Amino acid sequence: MTDTAVPDLAATPVAAPAADVGPDPVSDGYREYAPLLTASPTGAAGEANFAAWVPRTPLPPVLPRETGGLLVAGGHITQEQLDRALEASRTQGGYVGEHLVARGDIHALTLYRVLATLWQAPLVDLAHERVDEEMLRGIGSRQILAQGWIPVRREGDTLVVATTVEPTAALLDQVRAAMGVDRLDVRTITPRDYALAVGSVFRNALLHDVTDGLADAQPERSARVSLYRWQQVAPVALIVLCVVGLVLAPSPTVVALLVVANLALGASVSFKLFASLRYPWVVVRERWRDRRRRRLVALDAGPGDPPTAPPVIADRDLPVYTILVPAFHEANVIGKVIDNLDQLDYPKSKLDVLVLLEEDDTDTIAAARAARPPSYVRIVIVPRGVPQTKPRACNYGLSFARGSLVVIFDAEDRPEPDQLRRVVADFARDRADRAAGGTGAPLVCVQCALNYSNAGYNVLTRMFAIEYTQWFDMMLPGLDGTGIPIPLGGTSNHFDTEMLRLLGGWDPYNVTEDADLGMRASALGFRVGVNSSTTWEEACSQTGAWIKQRTRWIKGYMITAAVNFRHPVKFYRATGPLGLVGLTGLILGTPAAFVLYPLLLALTLVTFVFGRSVDLDIPPWLVDLGIANFVIGNGATIIVSALIATRRHGWRIGVYAVLNPLYWVLHSVAAWRAAWQTLFTPHHWEKTPHGLSEDGDDDE
Repeated sequence: MTDTAVPDLAATPVAAPAADVGPDPVSDGYREYAPLLTASPTGAAGEANFAAWVPRTPLPPVLPRETGGLLVAGGHITQEQLDRALEASRTQGGYVGEHLVARGDIHALTLYRVLATLWQAPLVDLAHERVDEEMLRGIGSRQILAQGWIPVRREGDTLVVATTVEPTAALLDQVRAAMGVDRLDVRTITPRDYALAVGSVFRNALLHDVTDGLADAQPERSARVSLYRWQQVAPVALIVLCVVGLVLAPSPTVVALLVVANLALGASVSFKLFASLRYPWVVVRERWRDRRRRRLVALDAGPGDPPTAPPVIADRDLPVYTILVPAFHEANVIGKVIDNLDQLDYPKSKLDVLVLLEEDDTDTIAAARAARPPSYVRIVIVPRGVPQTKPRACNYGLSFARGSLVVIFDAEDRPEPDQLRRVVADFARDRADRAAGGTGAPLVCVQCALNYSNAGYNVLTRMFAIEYTQWFDMMLPGLDGTGIPIPLGGTSNHFDTEMLRLLGGWDPYNVTEDADLGMRASALGFRVGVNSSTTWEEACSQTGAWIKQRTRWIKGYMITAAVNFRHPVKFYRATGPLGLVGLTGLILGTPAAFVLYPLLLALTLVTFVFGRSVDLDIPPWLVDLGIANFVIGNGATIIVSALIATRRHGWRIGVYAVLNPLYWVLHSVAAWRAAWQTLFTPHHWEKTPHGLSEDGDDDE
């Protein structure tokens, strides 16, 4: 078995501390057992050599029974390191060993050697032992990962079991009941090897689940079949009809197209302006609610006590947080994201970072291992498969997630340090509200703000930053609380892990899996919230790469609209009129406006340049409406986006909002490419390169 098919949980061992140089005998009893704590886990031939270093007899009383005591007695850590780990365990929760490994004081393999000694269960390496897969029939990989033990084989009437958790009497009773045996031979296995074994044994089942699980369970919500036959035929027939109309009856055809273009652009711009202009009211509302909460806290404190802020969630009450980092051909930036995540203000013992790398991406795999990631970072190798997309990789990582909350960060992301804590507070507030009798939909996801650290690099990055600032700083917060479905961004969306699994995870056949998942969450009765904590990314600085990236995004919106409009009445019943407004005004309206934008641009230019000399018998009211729609729509968008971009980045960025009409031309190019790909290559993923520019100064 190789580690290219399954999670690589310790690709680059953490360097051992200076204290980890061998035993320091403290008694005759320990001197007898010292070799058992320090010997190599494998023999000269590479086979497991358990008997050489793990006892089968009870430990002598003189040897400390606690894990920390054994580690200190064996010279693996110092007393000072143990004291720090004990304090971290007291304040943050968790086991002492977890904190020692998270701080880099000891390597996980050394810890489990000692645990094997303490548990009197030989350490096993399942890379050298075959797991009897017949015993696992009817047991899913998720159950095996959750329970912490796996049956290895039968030896007569004895079952060999490997465990990564302490083999307590209760656990052994659970194993006997589940497997129908009385006699057990217990072995110890490291978390890394445990996940390797599960990934190997369940490889085919995992690949099916992460690729086709949603499509099999909810085919009407999956883009495996991107367009139904009628959805493929309709746009082609419409184009043919327009061409024939322009030849046989040009004036009526142009009038009809202009009416449709006005409706599409007007609806899209109006929707976005409504959401953006609602944002100031949301700010006022949240400030009022915050003041009210503080007054209530002050009243509860008593007349003689000073007012205090609402309590902060203590470290020991914070949940384990899984971070998924999908990366493909990102060798030049993968080390940076590992460094960025190390800056998060969150207990390292409660971080579960999975760097998701494709099996054939050997350069990024090598770069990730060379970065020497800390112990809480696991390198997960995603097996080859089709489609080779980001959502498929995320589904694979979700299978191995340990956290009760999970978030996606892209390879170039730099989240603000307190982001995880703020999102934990959002989920806690939602649970408290519903426990107090609130009737709102359960919160499944919190979308944090995205923005660009290289906004000032060139004109394109400035326009990209202006667009993102309006989207994440105004529009999405403005939609929050309206009941209109919120489309997710491709990163920094934080999920309740079990709710995400109930939703079916991400659709690997949808190239904007984020927007799709936001709509699916709404249709299934969940709610998406927003948080102003920002994740900084790298804006695409090259026009060709930008068009490819935007093509994928618009194509995903088209496919998401097509999937949800398969059964519009059913969608309406599930989400209500506001859901239909969001689907029509945003998911469908955005690509429609981009596709039809050149018509209104051409009408406006022709009218202003040539007057009314072009004889197409266009009614004057339609010309006036088109010009007003174009000028007022663009003007309002310029003003709103300039204001919010100036607040975020300064006026030297905000002033570029006047170029929005030209920026939309690029969107139109991408939209027509997207329409073509939607018909002929719906699952094709055009990769966005990163690391093309250094961080730009916003004020330059």
